[in-house]
Amino acid sequence: MPEAKLNAGRIVVNGRSLREILNLHAEWLANGKGERATLRGGSLSDANLQKADLRKAVFTDISFLDADLTGADFTGAEFTRCDFRRAMLFRTDFTAAKLIDVNFQQSQMAECSFTEANVQEAVFRSAIMRDSRMFEIRATACDFSGTNLHGAHINHSILSDCSFAEADLEECNLLRARIRACRFTAASLINANLSSVQAVDCDFQASKLNSAKLSMANLSQNVFCRASMTSCDLRSSNLTATDFSGAAMMNSQFLEANLMAADFRGSVLEGARGITGRQLANSVTSFSTILPSGTRGPYVQGTNSESPSFR
Repeated sequence: MPEAKLNAGRIVVNGRSLREILNLHAEWLANGKGERATLRGGSLSDANLQKADLRKAVFTDISFLDADLTGADFTGAEFTRCDFRRAMLFRTDFTAAKLIDVNFQQSQMAECSFTEANVQEAVFRSAIMRDSRMFEIRATACDFSGTNLHGAHINHSILSDCSFAEADLEECNLLRARIRACRFTAASLINANLSSVQAVDCDFQASKLNSAKLSMANLSQNVFCRASMTSCDLRSSNLTATDFSGAAMMNSQFLEANLMAADFRGSVLEGARGITGRQLANSVTSFSTILPSGTRGPYVQGTNSESPSFR
């Protein structure tokens, strides 16, 4: 059986009981009296802080290892070098919080909120973040490798230098996100919504994007080699000099997409729709390319091999 969680009255941090700290913080939030919770260099490991109100609190070098923070409210709080490994964070609220060098590895974080949060150098490896809300989050140099983000809402977010390698992003919503130098190698983005995404210098090698929505996205010069992209919606997207070599793109939609110098060597485009001879002529194909008609490339104008084959 798991060990019982410690209640707030039995925990002492910086010479005060946690219960006293919470009471003073509640008074500070209510009327400006009391005292803002500012905790440094202590341990809240195994603590039971379900539904605790710690809005705007400040935590530095605090361990929340194995703590139960279900439903806790950390709106506007600040965290520096804190450890949340294996913590229970179901529906915990980090809205507008600032988190620097925080470790959430293997935490249970389903339906949590990081809306408008500023997150830097945080580790989320193997965390469960299903259906989490991350609207307008700003994440820099964070590690989401192997994280379960199934159904998460990351709309209008700014993601820089982050790793999503082997992460589960199925049915995730990244509408209008701005993504720079992020790695999605072997990630699953099946049925994900990346419409109007602005992606710069990103790596989607060997990722799964079947039935993903990528319309009006700027994917210029990104890498999708060996990706699985069947039935994708790429209408009106900028795919200039994008590397799709070896990608499976059967039955995908390319209407009005910019394919200038897009690399389709070794790609399977059989059944691709909305693609014109001019688009293919501006792209790079080879003898190993399977064209929309089902014939092998390279594409030659006048052969009608841009017409899709439906089998």
